[in-house]
Amino acid sequence: MTVWKWRYKDMKITFIGTSACIPDVGREVASFIINDKVLVDTGWCNVLKMREYGINPADMQYLILTHLHQDHYIGLPQIIFYLGIKKLQGNYSPQKPFTIIGPSERLKEVVDKAVEFLQIPRFPELSVELNLAPLSPGESYKNDDFRLDTLQAKHLSGRNVPTEAFVCKFTEASTGKFFAFTGDTSFHPPIAEFVKGAPVFIHDACHSSAKEAADIAGMARVGSLYLIHHPEEKAKEVLAEAKKVFPRSFLAKEGETVEV
Repeated sequence: MTVWKWRYKDMKITFIGTSACIPDVGREVASFIINDKVLVDTGWCNVLKMREYGINPADMQYLILTHLHQDHYIGLPQIIFYLGIKKLQGNYSPQKPFTIIGPSERLKEVVDKAVEFLQIPRFPELSVELNLAPLSPGESYKNDDFRLDTLQAKHLSGRNVPTEAFVCKFTEASTGKFFAFTGDTSFHPPIAEFVKGAPVFIHDACHSSAKEAADIAGMARVGSLYLIHHPEEKAKEVLAEAKKVFPRSFLAKEGETVEV
């Protein structure tokens, strides 16, 4: 089996979506791609948005699901279907399975239901090899390309029950470069120690206020803060609120690539 080895001068992060739970027209829910190979959350329509930005969804080798609320995985069947169609056309022949990393509590259930929804047993020619990597908060995932460390975020389900949700630190194996990001989270001071010194820090601005996200960034002494998961109508207000506390705050822009 071929071992993938990434060689980038800089770590790349491309924002696919930055919007809230129900995305604004023409936008996508919070999601981004690392080094052209690792997708973080699927939003509602990641396949369409990736193609819009000139990115081939079939280049994705990994998917990280920060938590298993619908707006962060609802596009999963689209991705699996796209890979299956491309395989059928002879345009997708990966040398290792598509790996899905996510919270252990519901990961298998969500993926199995996505496959069932697509009727893969009825259309076996569309099947793709999937590798599930379930994690509990605090656990890590490691391969030859990167290490993913996790921390429990402060996030509730629709019934106000705590849910498995990740804050993540992503480290390249070849360079040791890293950055950090949250999924959905309320203000949670332990995040600051976990992401301390990250050159780039991506933080939810929907379940936390912009000020709270900036407070965490300041406590952690990160290089820059990128706010994600907010409605467009509040964008200027969100940015101004964050900059008052942490001047190196930015709004993540869909289609934008930042380097670490």
